[in-house]
Amino acid sequence: MLSSARRGWIGASLVACGALLAVAAWTGVPGGDTGERAPARAVDAAELDLLHRAGELLVQDCMRARGFSYWPVPRVPHPDFRDFPYGVDDVDWARGHGFGRAIERQLDEQAASGPAGQYVRGLSDGQRDAMGAALLGPEPTGLEVESPLGGTLSHSDRGCVTESWRTLYGDVKAWYRSSETANQLAAVRTGRVNQDPAFGKALVAWSACVAGRGFPAGHPVRQREEQLARTGPQAEAQDVPMAVAQAECARSTGFADTAQDLHARLSDRIRAENRAAFDAMRRMQVAALPTARDVVARHSGG
Repeated sequence: MLSSARRGWIGASLVACGALLAVAAWTGVPGGDTGERAPARAVDAAELDLLHRAGELLVQDCMRARGFSYWPVPRVPHPDFRDFPYGVDDVDWARGHGFGRAIERQLDEQAASGPAGQYVRGLSDGQRDAMGAALLGPEPTGLEVESPLGGTLSHSDRGCVTESWRTLYGDVKAWYRSSETANQLAAVRTGRVNQDPAFGKALVAWSACVAGRGFPAGHPVRQREEQLARTGPQAEAQDVPMAVAQAECARSTGFADTAQDLHARLSDRIRAENRAAFDAMRRMQVAALPTARDVVARHSGG
């Protein structure tokens, strides 16, 4: 009989792993670090795609060797997927997608009805447990890092995801420690942006603007979350006009510019404060590129 904690770990392991996606928010941005040793360069979007693709293929190979099927997932889940950490600020995107409800619905439907979802549903409870353990390891132990948000994060040092890290990056403890720190620091950055007085001042102007357009709200992210929580034809009919108002007000009031400027400046500051973690992660990413190219070429028959 599995403990509830272990069942939670196993259940989480059956979602698409996207193991390399976590650090994407920090790539391709020039660093402001100074020091005797030059800071490691960030991989660009194409290189990040390569690393992600190679990692997914390695997971697929490992899972097949353990008797399970696995379907690699793309780094970007949908061609029109966008992340707006401070609210929608792209007017054209808002006109075409509202708050992205249709994109999220399509991804949910694909996950449920696609080959991976059908495969997992066809397994017995015991087989699903075994598959989860093969993917992420039997227990979240072996790899640890202190989270910048507080507490300790842990991950198994076994399982196919960890094996893919070992093949690409070598030192899985160093990779987990540095990449998960970078991942957690993205949330730290968002929090600092939201707490900045300049952001608060711009937010007041944005809030007055959307209220004047008939969509009163205190924060664009909460406005989106609350709107997407509403269901039914009448609610969905408001998605596009509300999102367009959010984006147009973000532009016309200067809220978007303020948020983007703070995001860039605080990115530099946080990287400087955590230079060791970012340098370690970036150097391992750059060093892994030749292996990643070989893995992708091998699977492409090249």
